[in-house]
Amino acid sequence: MSDIARFGRPRVSRFRPPALPPRRRTRLPLPALVIGLVVLFIAYGGQIFAPTPAPNSGPTPTTLSDVRAVDGDTLHAGSERIRLVGIDAPEKLQTCRDARGQAYACGMAATERLAALVAIGRVSCAAQGHDRYGRTLAVCSTAEVDDVGRALVREGLAVSYMDRDGRYTAAETAARDEGLGLWRGAFERPADWRRRHRPQG
Repeated sequence: MSDIARFGRPRVSRFRPPALPPRRRTRLPLPALVIGLVVLFIAYGGQIFAPTPAPNSGPTPTTLSDVRAVDGDTLHAGSERIRLVGIDAPEKLQTCRDARGQAYACGMAATERLAALVAIGRVSCAAQGHDRYGRTLAVCSTAEVDDVGRALVREGLAVSYMDRDGRYTAAETAARDEGLGLWRGAFERPADWRRRHRPQG
């Protein structure tokens, strides 16, 4: 009798690798997840939800009619009184000294120049609030001059005044360096002149 008949067919042993443990998903701790979401919201959420800024969001210029100069830095347009913001011109009765030391009516010179500037075509003004006298503070332009206040300062007929954004600093420096208008001689700052001539009592 064969060995197979006596003992049966030999068993074949198949090698099986050991089973791997199930893969565990890595989970972020809850505080770290919350912090990450907050950071993402700060970085991108503001851009998503922020209102889209309107183009040219500054004050909108208004075209005026019946415009005339009151003095070197003030206009009348109908019933509205407009003060050119950021500049100060000599008062109408104020006098200054020229290069030879002679007195001249610098206040009238500034008034006449402003009148000439606003006589050039249309006048537009962008309001920027009101002063304590109820006058509209504005930056004004004409058909040929983009900023009437800057033109006056650049020609030396006015000085920068309460110019918080430095709009007219460069124009005043250039006029002073070139000895134009008020800078060709001696003058008193309009604000100082007004203080000296303020009614007493």
